[in-house]
Amino acid sequence: MKRFLRTLTFLIAIALWCISFYLLLSRHPYVGDVRVPEHGAHTIMFFGLAFMTTCAQHRPKVVLTLAALYLFGGMSEIAQHFLPPRTCDPLDFLEDVVGSTLGLVAALAWMALLRRFLRSLSVSRHDKLLEHPLIT
Repeated sequence: MKRFLRTLTFLIAIALWCISFYLLLSRHPYVGDVRVPEHGAHTIMFFGLAFMTTCAQHRPKVVLTLAALYLFGGMSEIAQHFLPPRTCDPLDFLEDVVGSTLGLVAALAWMALLRRFLRSLSVSRHDKLLEHPLIT
């Protein structure tokens, strides 16, 4: 079960990275027939990326995770300069940074709360839960 949950979390994180790559670099970012909103979309997307990427790690590497997300956000903005009608917008990069940072902090807080809650339960009954990949 532990391996399954870790693999599932990892696959969800990979799927979010792929969807983000498509949305950030496509000429007209649509999901189905719905146009992706301009403001706040970067923050929400990078929040989800940071949250799932952090939760997918057994021992979260904060600096490496933030560096990868900041680099991805910066490179996507540079790439958008070469994809008309998209434009390179420094405010979008700022949204990427804010979303990444908030997502990472939220993931670390979630993992700490979950760990604390499960440890407060009777250890004898819940030994297996304490070995969950999102908790240890």
